[in-house]
Amino acid sequence: MDENPDRVAELLGAGVIDLAQLHGREDELWLARLRRRTEKPVIRAFRVKSPADMAEARASRADYVLLDSGAGCGRTFDWSLCAGIGRPWFLAGGLDADNVARAVAQLHPWAVDVSSGIEAGGYKDPEKMEAFVRAVRKEGEP
Repeated sequence: MDENPDRVAELLGAGVIDLAQLHGREDELWLARLRRRTEKPVIRAFRVKSPADMAEARASRADYVLLDSGAGCGRTFDWSLCAGIGRPWFLAGGLDADNVARAVAQLHPWAVDVSSGIEAGGYKDPEKMEAFVRAVRKEGEP
């Protein structure tokens, strides 16, 4: 991530990107600087390990928060910490076709984010991708 919020705002303003997903060392001051330059949507990621992490996520000025277990570790976090978040949020961390339907039913996130859960041998696997999407959509059926 570029350390300069002005550069991110330039990319948003030029239409190079439609929204920014922040995963680095950006704090609320950094986000406030970005917000002064753009009204485009911003997602800020949080590693969830404690209630304090959730309090920080709830207070964020980002349009959305992404709750994750960590940088690509492939493990879920304690989902009970998400209770009552009270804002639009993305669930990430350790999701795959075997657990995503349960996650959606239990937690009702606005969106889910997957990476290693649809990989085989370090590459995105089309069959795993399809199974993941089927699992998410099945939960939404009556």
